[in-house]
This record gives sequence, C-alpha cells and structure tokens, in this order.
Amino acid sequence: MLSMGAIMAARPVAGQASAVVGCPIRAAFDYIGYGLFEHYRFWCAQVVELEVITDGPVGPGALARQITLDRGIATESTFKVTEFSPPTGIELAGVSDPFRAVYALEESGATLSRLIFTFELRELELFMRPFEKLVRTALQEGAEQTVENLKQLLDEQGALLVAKS
Repeated sequence: MLSMGAIMAARPVAGQASAVVGCPIRAAFDYIGYGLFEHYRFWCAQVVELEVITDGPVGPGALARQITLDRGIATESTFKVTEFSPPTGIELAGVSDPFRAVYALEESGATLSRLIFTFELRELELFMRPFEKLVRTALQEGAEQTVENLKQLLDEQGALLVAKS
C-alpha cells in the first residue's frame, strides 16, 4: 500500500543542454558568474525584472528576485547563489520555488569552453504530474534556448578578446 509520503515524494524534472563556445573559460565565467546580475536578462529573455536583494558582489548567498513573463504569464520568484566556483561554475537555487539552475564550464583549449546548462524543478506538484512529459519537454527546450543565447553572447565576448590581442 502506498503511503501519503510516497505519493508526495519529490521527483526532479530537468532539461539540460551544452555547447562549445568561442570564449576562454575565465572570460566565460566572468560573463556568467561575476556578471550574473548585469547580464542575466540578455540570455534569459523571459526575465522582465531583476532586483538584487543582497549587497556586494555575486557569490554564495547572494539573493535576487526576478519576474519572468512566459506565454503571457508573469511569475515572481526569489533565488540564491548556492555554489560559486570560478572558473568552472555557478549554481542558483529557488528560495520561493523548488528549482535549481547550474551553469558548468569546462576548458576546451586556450580559446574555447564547453558550457553545460541544467535547469531542474526539484519537485512537481501533484496536480502537474500527469503533465510531466510536457513539463520535461518545456524544460529541455528552455535549456536549449538558454545555451543558444549564451553561446551567441560568449562567442561575441571571445571575438572581442581576439580583437584586443
């Protein structure tokens, strides 16, 4: 017999995408990690408002509130930087909603990096479970779009670095 705990057990649903970008790993992290609050809206077009809640630079514990607009629906959430590991990655976790976003970077030579982005809903509300496949598809499409946007931005950053040298 199933217990209520088994019925309510959290099952993460995630989307992941990756790409090789024309930007050295340190420059890529400068843009994504240190520049998170400045550049986030450029690669995440759904963000219509971003308010940094904590003072100081981006780092573990930094908090921000965002309002996203997706398919005409506005959603407000607060997130925290939970991992900050220059130059290999940054992780954000929802404070008001159970989500996790991971931006991982791997060196792929002197002028290239591999970006791996994962977005995970840590739990799906019971009423949404029948739609899990649709949610997974939407998360995958969102991850791919995020990586595509970041690739374009980071390729531009890499080209600027080459032009300066």
